[in-house]
Amino acid sequence: MLAAAVALAFDMTSVLALMYPGRERVEIVALDGTTYVYACKPGPAGEPPREQAEKAQAAFEENLDKFAEVFVGEMMQDVTEGAPTLSTALDMNRRTNSWAGSMTNHLEKEYGCALLG
Repeated sequence: MLAAAVALAFDMTSVLALMYPGRERVEIVALDGTTYVYACKPGPAGEPPREQAEKAQAAFEENLDKFAEVFVGEMMQDVTEGAPTLSTALDMNRRTNSWAGSMTNHLEKEYGCALLG
């Protein structure tokens, strides 16, 4: 059974890369050791895709840190105020999805990169 599950597993980043033909697949290792994969095109002045991915990753990490600060602060406020758990969870899910969507758009417009995983 385990062998069947392993056989069905695949790298989702390869599938997502098919949505961005002509872009270079770039792996960036973050400060915490996590590897992020981007599909990038050259920058407006001809910057190589790797450089664009590095810029995109820096922007992603900075924005993620800011989002996390606000997210945790608001979650703690909800806990302190005794807000219903389901309500808090749904609100946080909505906010996370909204942030992810806006971040995706920003990385694409500003750096020509799509975060694949």
